[in-house]
Amino acid sequence: MVGVAVLGVLVAVATPSMLDLLERRRVVAVGLEIANILNFAKSETNVIGDKVTVHLEKDPSGVLSCASVNVLHSADTCVCYLPANKMCGKSKIVPTRMFQLKNADGVSFEASASSWGGIPERLTFSRNLHFAEATDVQVNVKGRRTGARFRVEMNHANRVRICTPDGSINGFPTC
Repeated sequence: MVGVAVLGVLVAVATPSMLDLLERRRVVAVGLEIANILNFAKSETNVIGDKVTVHLEKDPSGVLSCASVNVLHSADTCVCYLPANKMCGKSKIVPTRMFQLKNADGVSFEASASSWGGIPERLTFSRNLHFAEATDVQVNVKGRRTGARFRVEMNHANRVRICTPDGSINGFPTC
């Protein structure tokens, strides 16, 4: 009985710090996924020789944060927070890559830029175009429980950088 009681106390003490650790790891995983999506879109323009659009959108109802990669099309009315079969309406656009994150899981992200260079929350990459239309692009990932923050930045030369704005995540540079 004493052993079970001691084990119960240890579990009760360790659970909050374990949950915090798991959330920080989720924040990092989401940030790295966003960085991978941006790098994938840049390389995809060279493979297909056409423009590629990255959607970095937040569901207006607050349910999802999402990112998708599409080959640019004049009828690109896609919104990545809808279900896959409704994402692009009646157009024949099929996302090349999609990432949807339920905010109820405790981690969310939001994109911002000083200028999107076109449609808000969308980036367009072109083959042999070395400078982005959007400027000062940042995708901020945040954990609800711990407040841990992670940032993915893209400069005017389309280079992606990852960092933590407040030093809340070990192993990454502070922004």
